[in-house]
Amino acid sequence: MRVIELTNKALSGASYSWSNFAPARVSWQQLARDQDEAAPYIYKESVRIAWAGVTVLEGTVRKCALEQSGNAWRWSVEACDILQPLEAALCMGEAGRLRGSLAASFAVSSGSADAVPRKVSIAGTLKSILEAARKYGLLAADVGIVVDVPQDAWMWDSALGCDMYAAALRKVLGHRPGMVMWVEYPRSSPVIHVADGARLPVAVLDRVRDRLAEISITHRHDLVPPAVGVVMTAGRIVGSTQAWPPGADLRQEGAVTVQMAMGGDSNDEDEPAGSEDPVWDFTRPVVEVRGVALPEGNTAAARKWWLSKIPELAKCGSFTLGKVTKTLAQDADNTTMGNYSTDASAQRYEHVSGQLSETCKTIKWSYVNLKQLVFIYTRPPASCEAIFTHSRPENGRTRYWGWLPWRGRTVNTPRRKYRASKQGDSGADGGGEPPGNGGRPKPAVTEAPDYSAVLRDYYDVTRAVPSEGSVRSLCALSPAALVGCRLSLTGARAEYRTMATVVQGVQVDLEGQTTSISTGVPAHLSLQDMIDRVQQIAQDQRDLDNDDQVDGPVQTLTYDDEAYNSPPAPTIGPEGQVVLTAAPDVPPGYGFECRLNWDDDHATVTGCRIRPGKIMLNGNYIATAPQVTSGEWYQSDLTAGDVWLDVKFNGKGKLTGTSISYEQGLVNPLRLQGEEPEESEEFSYSFHIATLKDKEVMQHMLGTIQIPVYGGTFYPYGPAI
Repeated sequence: MRVIELTNKALSGASYSWSNFAPARVSWQQLARDQDEAAPYIYKESVRIAWAGVTVLEGTVRKCALEQSGNAWRWSVEACDILQPLEAALCMGEAGRLRGSLAASFAVSSGSADAVPRKVSIAGTLKSILEAARKYGLLAADVGIVVDVPQDAWMWDSALGCDMYAAALRKVLGHRPGMVMWVEYPRSSPVIHVADGARLPVAVLDRVRDRLAEISITHRHDLVPPAVGVVMTAGRIVGSTQAWPPGADLRQEGAVTVQMAMGGDSNDEDEPAGSEDPVWDFTRPVVEVRGVALPEGNTAAARKWWLSKIPELAKCGSFTLGKVTKTLAQDADNTTMGNYSTDASAQRYEHVSGQLSETCKTIKWSYVNLKQLVFIYTRPPASCEAIFTHSRPENGRTRYWGWLPWRGRTVNTPRRKYRASKQGDSGADGGGEPPGNGGRPKPAVTEAPDYSAVLRDYYDVTRAVPSEGSVRSLCALSPAALVGCRLSLTGARAEYRTMATVVQGVQVDLEGQTTSISTGVPAHLSLQDMIDRVQQIAQDQRDLDNDDQVDGPVQTLTYDDEAYNSPPAPTIGPEGQVVLTAAPDVPPGYGFECRLNWDDDHATVTGCRIRPGKIMLNGNYIATAPQVTSGEWYQSDLTAGDVWLDVKFNGKGKLTGTSISYEQGLVNPLRLQGEEPEESEEFSYSFHIATLKDKEVMQHMLGTIQIPVYGGTFYPYGPAI
């Protein structure tokens, strides 16, 4: 990392700028010797910039451009701090999510079972976003993260839609506008700080000492409302009001109010009925969706399920079921529907009856490929040969086994009813009726939601009289003494001594020896925004959480130009089939063939077996090896490694023995020689039959082994002669 000291250097135009929740920048100009000079800095080069010996920025060079002025050439350089990568990188939460909500993407919550469904922790959200950026390499691994925000501070959950990390952070700032984010530079590594303005230290500037040439401070009394409230209206008539503090007069000057529509009679004949008004429910049929549990293990229910799909299994007598595997079908249609789900909960039941509609969000569905292992101990009938495609000896019997394949639509419920309306309201599991009054007269007035919590929060956040404005100094003040602080002034008005207004931006001109400071009131959510957020959360909660609706829907007055149009009809019906392949031809058997033995679930190798083969000497078959131990095979406990066949002869060329070994044996081949050798002399061979590795067999020899004679043939005696 290159260290750059800007003070007392032959530089021009050196300046520093910082604003809240944004990267800090330092820029300067330096002379170039000629127009062909190599750039002094490269793009994204790591730099640490000091100002009068104090580090004010650590980050990367973002600009190094050659500029001409008359006959002179100069380099224009700009560096940004470590927060700059967050401005142009997609915000990825856990599991790489780009869309969804802050709560789902970063696993944060209010930490309590509050009635408000979408509250999340501000401190936890900020820390999770910054830690995610560090995890994906946007921040160095040694960068510190300090969040000094009360743990009980919460915000409404917000949606993410391919946001950058910086945008996600600023969404949190909108809910708690008094926060400040900046970077400190201790000797070791940079530390990112986020803190409430009330917890920041106070930087005191003196009007004379610090040469304050301009002071413009305004106390924003207009931003402190005496009361806040919601006015509920039915048509043009006020139905009810809600105020905070309780009982406050919403007619007084400065009161902040929001108008919300509520259900009820209206004198406005041109207002159409709401598209989901209960008066029209009689036109919306109720659809019942049923599901049957998919097979799991060797249970009576699983056997019954497979017999309903493949009746020929009954001809096999007693069959045993093993493990089940499920995978999502990649080529399924309609997977773009809003209630299609890849979650395991949507893969529990076979969809057997009832049509699915995209408007019913509580009934989730998938399209899966399912396989279950099955085996018997009697030869399968001809009608089941396509199922039992494998066999192996086991304890003196032959096990025939294969996979039962099924492909079809699954749902997340065994039984549920829903109304085929635009809302798609559903009942509970078990077939409960969905909410709706079935054509009964519309109630005169619908009960208004309780907005007291929102009103209280907005009232509390607007209690302090904020001070905002700007201060200009004829000195190049150190940014490190101003960033992440509150500002008070001495040597001026007495009220400035205790104002402690939050510093929102700092600009320092080193060449011009001036400093500009902006303070005060950041933008925050209006009361209308907060009320609208509550309405949106109540409407979209099921979509965000994938939770079942068990209570009646919140009834609000909405207007829809297509109120009299029918909602989309249910279009997705049951679908499933068994896909069996033709039975394969029985492969020919070769001598010395090696096969693996598996457990009941065909998941673990338990050993191997070798088919006996013939041994030939001088054109004659002299033996068959190895000896059969079970059925037609030689059984072994070997699960991985090499398989060798050792063959031994005496001095007269008579076979004396064969054996299976798991490492190379002694090799001393028979020889062509003038005199007959002594009978006591021993000749031996070691042939590499196969290798077992990674649950597979690599076969080295098959068929018949011709015993080679040294001096008479070039046939290999073994692997190492």
